[in-house]
Amino acid sequence: MALQPVGAFTEEKVHALSSAFREPDWLTSFRLQSLKDFRSLPLEISPLYTKYTGISNFDPTRFSVDAPTEKVDLRSHYEGYLTGKETNVILQGNSTTIHVDLDETLSKSGLEVLNIHEAIAKEEDLLRSLFQDKLVKSSGEKYAAFNNAFFNAGTFIHVPRGVELKKHPLRKLLLIKNPGTSVVEQTIIYVEESSSLNFLEELYTSASDAPYLVSSVVEVRAHASSHVDASSLQLMDDRATYLVNKEVAAANDSHVNITSILLGSQITRSRLNFDLNGRGANTEGFEVFFCDGSQRFDLESNLLHNSPDTTAALHARGVLKQESQSIFKGMIKIAHNAKNSSSYLAHHAMLLDKGARSDGIPGLDIETNEVKATHSASVAQVDEEQVFYLMARGLSPDEAKKMIVIGFFEPVLSRIPVEMAREGAKFIIEGKWYGERRRLIDRESLMAITGEAPVEVKHGSDVFERHYKYRA
Repeated sequence: MALQPVGAFTEEKVHALSSAFREPDWLTSFRLQSLKDFRSLPLEISPLYTKYTGISNFDPTRFSVDAPTEKVDLRSHYEGYLTGKETNVILQGNSTTIHVDLDETLSKSGLEVLNIHEAIAKEEDLLRSLFQDKLVKSSGEKYAAFNNAFFNAGTFIHVPRGVELKKHPLRKLLLIKNPGTSVVEQTIIYVEESSSLNFLEELYTSASDAPYLVSSVVEVRAHASSHVDASSLQLMDDRATYLVNKEVAAANDSHVNITSILLGSQITRSRLNFDLNGRGANTEGFEVFFCDGSQRFDLESNLLHNSPDTTAALHARGVLKQESQSIFKGMIKIAHNAKNSSSYLAHHAMLLDKGARSDGIPGLDIETNEVKATHSASVAQVDEEQVFYLMARGLSPDEAKKMIVIGFFEPVLSRIPVEMAREGAKFIIEGKWYGERRRLIDRESLMAITGEAPVEVKHGSDVFERHYKYRA
């Protein structure tokens, strides 16, 4: 299979970046090895997926990666995006982290929030060990290798042992405004034993005169008996190419929820892996995507049971309009020593127009018995009988389809554990239906605009009591 050109992505570029950030030699070596992997890896490693590479294929040589040099003015850059009531926020303008604000509770808790290069300078031994044992490995995915070689931004979040921050959400806002270079960032969330964190990431575009690239690596390390809720909302404009690799390492009796709401960018390439490494680990993922125009979404999610008595679930739902395309690939893998594991993987897509296309490829790789695992996938046109029923009660065709779409997303949206993401998702999806790029707002503002009480969490029936594709 032919490899993509790498153009200006050279060893000289790696050395220039490393020198600009005054990085230690071990990190420069890490970048150079990642560059080799980026050059050698194809777009897809698995033969199951190689025929679908065209969906997220693009020419990376259109984009440059440099160390950020621009000075970002907080007031002008975020004009119209902040209410003045925000607390516990990380504000990032293009590749530059420009402000971190923590309230008194978080400041006194011992929580550390640093940009990635501050963290390397302050806690070099810890960061070196994390990079040597990288969750998102360069050898596993082409654009993970790209990010590891050329990252020029990032955030390190460290929750000390026994610190519970579940009731104090931490928000990170990345606002793109005519970036002078690609935004290639790493987010490392390190949650120690018996701790908790509620994290919400939002990606927006304020203005863009030319195509641009945003590449993100997110790693969540949840130690024993910890609890992490991490959500992200991607609502950039159609000039964006968005690459994201997320990986979770869940230790004994930890609980991790990951939510991705993907609405923006022209091309989205997402990879999400759950590594259940400790007995009793529990993870759940939620992916919501809505494509229109000529958007192309390439999603892959894997549930990897490496220890016994682990539980995992992934719920993905998408709606496609006009000429948009999506592919969802997923795998449940239960290792030979992971007895008594339960796993559930589901992808469902709805097509609203004849030009839209979606494919789903879930799979199972089971190496032991005494486990429960199921996967499901469906792609279907909108139900015309439902449209007719709603039109017969006075709704226009457009309003009827919008209501069906919101109802289609509801089983996943209502289960999202991060309150602000759950409450604002419907509002933002409705905005996209009308061609508006809305943003998350606080509960009071949302109620004032919509006149509706936000939806409550619905746990519903246990997904692991349904029919199983594999049960032994």
